[in-house]
Amino acid sequence: MPRTPNAVITTTNPTPTDDAVPKRQTRLRWRLHVLCTPDDRWRGQVLELVPGTTTLGRQDVSWTFADPSLSRQHARLQVAEDGVWLVDDGSRNGTFIAGQRTQHAQLGDGAVLRLGATVLVLEADGGMARDRALPTANLPGQTEQARMMRFEIGVAAAQSLHVLLQGETGTGKEHAALEIHRLSERQGPVVRCNVAAVPPELFETELFGHVANAVPGLTGPRLGRVREAQNGTLLLDDIGELSLPLQAKLLRTLEERAVRPVGAIADVPVDVRFIASSSVDLQRLVDKGKFRRDLLARLRVSTVHMPPLSARRGDLLALADAVCPITARGVPVPWATMLTPDAVQALLLYDWPDNLRMVRGCLTRAHALAQGERVGVEHLGPDVAAALTRVAPGAGVGTREAKRPSASRLRAAVAKFRGNVDTVARDFGVHRRQVYRWLDYAGIDQSELRAARRESEEEAGWSLPVEK
Repeated sequence: MPRTPNAVITTTNPTPTDDAVPKRQTRLRWRLHVLCTPDDRWRGQVLELVPGTTTLGRQDVSWTFADPSLSRQHARLQVAEDGVWLVDDGSRNGTFIAGQRTQHAQLGDGAVLRLGATVLVLEADGGMARDRALPTANLPGQTEQARMMRFEIGVAAAQSLHVLLQGETGTGKEHAALEIHRLSERQGPVVRCNVAAVPPELFETELFGHVANAVPGLTGPRLGRVREAQNGTLLLDDIGELSLPLQAKLLRTLEERAVRPVGAIADVPVDVRFIASSSVDLQRLVDKGKFRRDLLARLRVSTVHMPPLSARRGDLLALADAVCPITARGVPVPWATMLTPDAVQALLLYDWPDNLRMVRGCLTRAHALAQGERVGVEHLGPDVAAALTRVAPGAGVGTREAKRPSASRLRAAVAKFRGNVDTVARDFGVHRRQVYRWLDYAGIDQSELRAARRESEEEAGWSLPVEK
């Protein structure tokens, strides 16, 4: 469930209590991503809020921005035990949260703030990300979600196991696959096969190849995608679209590291790493009998979760630079300098159901309409522009955070869904990051999640291969 770009949560919402849950100090850190500002020093920076009060403004404050539209002492942010509070200090141009002018509010994770011409995104960092690698062209971003994704990709690349990329459409699964291949230093090529785009009756020859005259109308032999990727990586997009009979043949290839071309009488050994991607929950397909449990168990040993854009709004402009680069006289121009503050707000407040694919289309069109000038709200299209004036769910007083479940109920959910945090989050109707916070509070660590996954794998009748 994506986060809303919200701002205000009710002050009457008590902290849930559970005598069985150990009282542990939270690792939560609050960070401000500076997406848009006239001050070149701060643009693109991430500022960590310290306990107590931080004042933002133009002069004589904790953080000074060279933004003429800011008041000297514009607004205060206070980190307290119950979250982050914002107070406007009587500023001339006002303080806006989720597009609404605000005097005093408690801020939530993902809140979009605007002070003068400076636009920021507040992030609650749960301390789950262990990645220390710097952003790359394929994997930009400084949010916790981006760092967690890079960590999972690094772990996957360091192993010789096959990989499952799980995430919504348009979240950059192909970029992640390329990065895994690059980091793994495999010498062969990257070959891509979109399962959904290949007719089922042709898929076997497409994947495994055929000998001469084995397929009507085709006289010459064909290697097939698997052998084309020899010593390299084969990316299978939309793996959930593969039919059950072909799933069985793919599983045989994964287990025996060999293919049998159509019409051949002998197997051909192959050395290929498979990376499968899916925008649907494969476990649900298993439960419906539409996907093989043993194939899923084989693929998801090394899983990379691709976060939706709604979970990493602080990375939006860095991602825009990656998926829709613009240049002036051959020099890259960052989108942060090409967008008006209103346009940045609108982009941050829009839902982006198709994620980066939709961002690319929107900004490509907007840049063409602007004809070299700064891109304003009027260039973004009516749906995106409407986000600036529409009060998003969760943006008003009276919104409540999801009630934390008891430790026993959380453990039951982990067992029920076999340690799959994404599925647990979907069942509770929250974002997976919230589940990680609940797990930390309840004292449920990664070993319990791995144990639940291991039980699921044992039920499927297989175990991890021994690395040689």
